[in-house]
Amino acid sequence: MPNMELESPLRTRLSQCEEHHDPDMEGSYESIPLIGSENWKVDTGSLGMVGAALFIVGEMTGSGILGVPCALAHSGYSGFGMMLLCVVVASYTGLTLSRNWMHVRDQYPHCSNPYPSIGYTAYGRKGEIAVQVCATVTLIGGCCAYVLIAAQSLARFIYLEFDTDVIGYRTCVVIMGLVFLIVLIFGAGRESMLVAVCATLLSVLFTILIIVGIVQTGKTPDYKPYPVTAKSWFLSFGKFLFAFGGHSAFPNFQKEMKNPRNFPGSVLLAYLIKLVLYVPIGLVGVIFFGLELDANILNNIDNSLKILNVCILLLVAIQAIMSATILGNPVADMVEGIVGAPINKLLHWKRLTVRLCFVLLSIAICEAIPRFDLIMSLIGGTTINAAVFILPSIFHFKLAKKDKWWNLKVTFDSLSILFGVGAGVVCTYASLAHIIDEYYNSS
Repeated sequence: MPNMELESPLRTRLSQCEEHHDPDMEGSYESIPLIGSENWKVDTGSLGMVGAALFIVGEMTGSGILGVPCALAHSGYSGFGMMLLCVVVASYTGLTLSRNWMHVRDQYPHCSNPYPSIGYTAYGRKGEIAVQVCATVTLIGGCCAYVLIAAQSLARFIYLEFDTDVIGYRTCVVIMGLVFLIVLIFGAGRESMLVAVCATLLSVLFTILIIVGIVQTGKTPDYKPYPVTAKSWFLSFGKFLFAFGGHSAFPNFQKEMKNPRNFPGSVLLAYLIKLVLYVPIGLVGVIFFGLELDANILNNIDNSLKILNVCILLLVAIQAIMSATILGNPVADMVEGIVGAPINKLLHWKRLTVRLCFVLLSIAICEAIPRFDLIMSLIGGTTINAAVFILPSIFHFKLAKKDKWWNLKVTFDSLSILFGVGAGVVCTYASLAHIIDEYYNSS
């Protein structure tokens, strides 16, 4: 995350805000004092509109590129409509979340942990805890998905290059987990902009190469479309929610912008890029493979295309670790703030311990659920759904009462909340049922 190592979000958890906060008026936007003093200068970051968009794209796009084709195949052509609906609603709540942060930022310029600050200002400690839980679980789940993607890529690379599977998939999870740990320790801070740019460029590059590989592989003999069921449709829904999520980190990106009021443009640009990447590869996957389309579309590319496969697998593995780093830094920073790790010592034992424990937790989850598509569906239907579709609109009710077009915004916010609740119930049920069937009932 941009400059995340320079501050410890929870170490000063809204302390500046609380100096000007009346507990009896908690959650009331009208109670927030206007800041006019020269002592309340708003710090700005270095990101431009395009830079912030690259962080959004690099955050979740890699897993979406690999998982969306299967989601489209398992939801039929109605899946394209469902995907567009997710884009529209997620774009609206992204803009809403941006307005929420500007309300808090304009009144409390020194709040250091954006999304929890929004929750605290709107609904006090309960709102803050809700954001922290959703954001933490979401970011950990995203890291796990990317570690699994990197491990799958490594395992297939070893098989193609050395014609052996002596190093198993679960061993590859541990190996890529260690690589993730190294990058998480040394790849934060000033280099994070480079990480975001590289993650986005790699996503574009391997998307093009995957489409080339699919075309060269050719259409599956005896092609049959996937028999869509309610269960497969709802599982696909969860993957779409995951692919277009990422709101947990949006306020952090906005906070680091030179002009945070341009962040809505970043959101719209990022979702446009995501659509440009998802739709072509999804269409090609559905048209060429149908029923045979794997949860990871890389597995559908013919093994005889060795050089192309190796290039794609290396790019995917590198991109996955970069994206995991973007997602992992905010969680590590938050915990380091709680334990009091020094913010200016890269190799302090507290910092190293926190990041080691975080990676070990990620590896343990990956070993317990060794399929990134199941994690996508489960996290997409639960915490991502809450952080993307529900919480921004709920907070907007409190923070934007004096905005123009208030009644219209209430209508849109209410629809967003209803969409999120409905999607969350059906996707979570379908995901849990599928995981139980996959790992317990089948044994």
